[in-house]
Amino acid sequence: MPPLPWQNEQWQNMMQRIASNKIAHAVIFTGPEGIGKYRFALAFVHRYFCKQPVDNQACGLCDACHLLKINHHPDLKLIRPAEGKQIINIDQIRELIEYQNLTPHSALRKVAIIDHAEMLNVNASNSLLKTLEEPPESAMLILITHHPDRLLATIRSRCQKVEFITPEPDQAVAWLKPQLADDQQLANNVLALANNAPLKALNYAENNVVEQRDQLFESLQGMHQGKLNPITVAAKWFKQDFGIIHYCMVSWVIDMIRLKASSEPPVLANPDLKLTLRKMGESISFSALLNYYETVNKSLDLKRSNINTQMIIEDMLIQWVKIGLQRDSGI
Repeated sequence: MPPLPWQNEQWQNMMQRIASNKIAHAVIFTGPEGIGKYRFALAFVHRYFCKQPVDNQACGLCDACHLLKINHHPDLKLIRPAEGKQIINIDQIRELIEYQNLTPHSALRKVAIIDHAEMLNVNASNSLLKTLEEPPESAMLILITHHPDRLLATIRSRCQKVEFITPEPDQAVAWLKPQLADDQQLANNVLALANNAPLKALNYAENNVVEQRDQLFESLQGMHQGKLNPITVAAKWFKQDFGIIHYCMVSWVIDMIRLKASSEPPVLANPDLKLTLRKMGESISFSALLNYYETVNKSLDLKRSNINTQMIIEDMLIQWVKIGLQRDSGI
């Protein structure tokens, strides 16, 4: 499993650490969502465990590579939020600590990957901090997050940091397009919606997110025009993935703000909706759009707090209708 084309600098960095035996007991991979940090972590573990690497790549043939390929290597453990949950809890970290204190089966160290590390709750974070303060010699921890600011500063300070960035647009398209049957338009649309994050864009294409976005946007227009009731729409939206709803709402509002600030903004998340978004935003004040952006952003925090999802959507859509009724005074 090689690293992705835009990860060469980070890969060379990690290979140098292996060569000089300077791999820390804890490493944190940070960067935007959907650019392949988790995939990079797996590629690194494959190389680190491989018995006969070739040109700094895992051979794919040895026993270690085979066990990793079938997700059955005894020296690798993955920690992430349980399905349907929004947190990593203390029991998961206790299990991790117990695992790390075991003797490696065949690798130099037992490696654990914590994916979406920003979802560690308070107790889990404090428990993890204790093991970071006195890490077992034969263990390595890899934390992956696109929100490092949500981790305890004391956790961040005890990890070697490797930063990842979004690839250039041409590089992203070159990687994505062949995986979408060379559909240039689809590649452009999903990359724009995914802020040029190729893996997120691929996921959007595979799950027909553009079609879902178009259906949601049609409802948004209907409410703005007074043709649809926000409570009725919320009941329908409740059946959709909240993450997609939130991301679409954020992207639409940001695009309207960009179009209000500039007649030709350099970047839009929804370039194919440009004319409609511009017209929709004409009657809404700049300050109202900025305030509404904060409302939409807070909805994600409310969702993490386990507040009723349909109520969150209802409030978000009622507020949208309210700002649509306010005439733009130019402020």
